[in-house]
Amino acid sequence: MIEFTFMSKKKFYGFDVSYEETPHNWSHKHDFPIDEIWNTDNTLARLIVPRLQAFKQLDKHGYPSNFSDMRTWNNTIQKMIDAFDLMKYSGTLSDVEKKTVDEGLSLFCKYFLNLWD
Repeated sequence: MIEFTFMSKKKFYGFDVSYEETPHNWSHKHDFPIDEIWNTDNTLARLIVPRLQAFKQLDKHGYPSNFSDMRTWNNTIQKMIDAFDLMKYSGTLSDVEKKTVDEGLSLFCKYFLNLWD
Protein backbone atom coordinates (compact mmCIF):
# COMPACT_ATOMS: atom_id res chain seq x y z
CA MET A 1 0.00 0.00 0.00
CA ILE A 2 1.29 3.46 -0.91
CA GLU A 3 0.98 6.27 1.62
CA PHE A 4 0.82 9.86 0.52
CA THR A 5 2.13 12.66 2.67
CA PHE A 6 0.95 16.17 1.91
CA MET A 7 3.14 19.01 3.06
CA SER A 8 2.47 22.69 2.86
CA LYS A 9 4.53 24.00 -0.07
CA LYS A 10 5.66 27.57 -0.57
CA LYS A 11 7.63 29.27 -3.29
CA PHE A 12 11.06 30.46 -2.19
CA TYR A 13 12.45 32.61 -5.01
CA GLY A 14 10.79 30.31 -7.53
CA PHE A 15 11.58 26.99 -5.82
CA ASP A 16 9.08 24.79 -4.01
CA VAL A 17 10.11 24.25 -0.40
CA SER A 18 8.33 22.53 2.45
CA TYR A 19 7.00 24.49 5.39
CA GLU A 20 9.85 23.20 7.55
CA GLU A 21 12.44 24.59 5.11
CA THR A 22 10.85 28.03 4.93
CA PRO A 23 13.02 30.76 6.47
CA HIS A 24 11.72 32.15 9.77
CA ASN A 25 11.39 35.67 8.40
CA TRP A 26 9.04 34.44 5.67
CA SER A 27 5.49 35.71 5.59
CA HIS A 28 3.11 32.77 5.91
CA LYS A 29 0.28 34.74 4.31
CA HIS A 30 2.38 35.70 1.30
CA ASP A 31 5.13 34.15 -0.75
CA PHE A 32 7.68 36.83 0.09
CA PRO A 33 9.99 37.59 3.01
CA ILE A 34 8.14 39.61 5.63
CA ASP A 35 10.63 42.51 5.44
CA GLU A 36 9.83 42.85 1.73
CA ILE A 37 6.13 43.04 2.62
CA TRP A 38 6.64 45.58 5.41
CA ASN A 39 8.86 47.71 3.16
CA THR A 40 7.17 47.20 -0.19
CA ASP A 41 8.06 50.74 -1.27
CA ASN A 42 11.77 50.17 -0.65
CA THR A 43 11.67 46.71 -2.23
CA LEU A 44 10.03 47.99 -5.40
CA ALA A 45 12.45 50.93 -5.58
CA ARG A 46 15.40 48.51 -5.43
CA LEU A 47 13.85 46.54 -8.32
CA ILE A 48 12.97 49.60 -10.40
CA VAL A 49 16.29 51.49 -10.25
CA PRO A 50 18.45 49.01 -12.20
CA ARG A 51 15.71 48.52 -14.79
CA LEU A 52 15.30 52.25 -15.35
CA GLN A 53 19.10 52.58 -15.59
CA ALA A 54 19.19 49.83 -18.22
CA PHE A 55 16.28 51.41 -20.09
CA LYS A 56 18.02 54.79 -20.10
CA GLN A 57 21.19 53.22 -21.53
CA LEU A 58 19.23 51.34 -24.19
CA ASP A 59 19.61 52.53 -27.77
CA LYS A 60 15.95 53.51 -27.88
CA HIS A 61 14.03 54.01 -31.11
CA GLY A 62 11.86 56.87 -29.94
CA TYR A 63 10.52 58.99 -27.12
CA PRO A 64 7.11 60.31 -26.04
CA SER A 65 5.58 62.76 -28.49
CA ASN A 66 5.71 65.71 -26.08
CA PHE A 67 9.55 65.54 -25.96
CA SER A 68 11.70 67.31 -28.51
CA ASP A 69 14.61 64.86 -28.46
CA MET A 70 16.13 61.79 -26.81
CA ARG A 71 18.29 63.88 -24.48
CA THR A 72 15.27 65.42 -22.73
CA TRP A 73 13.61 61.99 -22.50
CA ASN A 74 16.77 60.54 -20.91
CA ASN A 75 16.89 63.48 -18.47
CA THR A 76 13.32 62.67 -17.45
CA ILE A 77 14.21 59.01 -16.95
CA GLN A 78 17.16 60.13 -14.79
CA LYS A 79 14.79 62.10 -12.56
CA MET A 80 12.78 58.90 -12.08
CA ILE A 81 15.99 57.01 -11.25
CA ASP A 82 17.03 59.68 -8.74
CA ALA A 83 13.67 59.44 -6.98
CA PHE A 84 13.67 55.65 -6.69
CA ASP A 85 17.33 55.67 -5.70
CA LEU A 86 16.44 57.82 -2.69
CA MET A 87 13.62 55.41 -1.83
CA LYS A 88 15.66 52.18 -1.91
CA TYR A 89 16.21 52.14 1.86
CA SER A 90 14.14 53.29 4.80
CA GLY A 91 15.15 56.60 6.23
CA THR A 92 14.25 60.21 6.70
CA LEU A 93 14.51 62.42 3.65
CA SER A 94 15.47 66.08 3.63
CA ASP A 95 13.11 68.62 2.08
CA VAL A 96 15.22 68.69 -1.09
CA GLU A 97 15.16 64.87 -1.28
CA LYS A 98 11.39 64.83 -0.75
CA LYS A 99 11.00 67.27 -3.64
CA THR A 100 13.20 65.03 -5.82
CA VAL A 101 11.11 61.99 -4.89
CA ASP A 102 7.82 63.80 -5.53
CA GLU A 103 8.97 65.00 -8.95
CA GLY A 104 10.39 61.61 -9.96
CA LEU A 105 7.31 59.67 -8.85
CA SER A 106 5.06 62.11 -10.67
CA LEU A 107 7.09 61.63 -13.85
CA PHE A 108 7.08 57.85 -13.38
CA CYS A 109 3.28 57.84 -13.13
CA LYS A 110 2.90 60.18 -16.09
CA TYR A 111 5.26 58.25 -18.38
CA PHE A 112 4.84 54.71 -17.08
CA LEU A 113 3.20 53.55 -20.32
CA ASN A 114 6.13 55.01 -22.29
CA LEU A 115 8.76 52.85 -20.58
CA TRP A 116 9.15 50.48 -23.49
CA ASP A 117 10.98 50.46 -26.78
